[in-house]
Amino acid sequence: MSSDTTGDAIVHVAIEDDWEMSLPLGAYEAATRRVAYEPGGYIRATTTHGVQPVLDRIYPDLTLPLILVTLSVAGLEASGIPVEPSSGEGWRIFGAIPCTDDSIVVATRRLERAGDRWVAQAA
Repeated sequence: MSSDTTGDAIVHVAIEDDWEMSLPLGAYEAATRRVAYEPGGYIRATTTHGVQPVLDRIYPDLTLPLILVTLSVAGLEASGIPVEPSSGEGWRIFGAIPCTDDSIVVATRRLERAGDRWVAQAA
């Protein structure tokens, strides 16, 4: 897993098993925990500043490994996948993420737990 980022990057928190299972298919379609792309209509993402609130709100009780997927907005849009900001630090990705495309997936990083909580930054 890499740790590079780009200026137009947004991030998505993924359950590691879900992400890994999508790699042979070439497309990742989980919108967020317990929600697939359909019927949600979009995949949820955030800025790096929005990761901790997402972890605290959506994943506090989950102990399965999580990864942070850094995505290029320009790469998504160049591939024909619309992306738009939503409320606060949120973003919406209107299509499956081409998970093996390096122009879209800039980096992946395993998240860590500190005590009983996921942390956005390495502990």
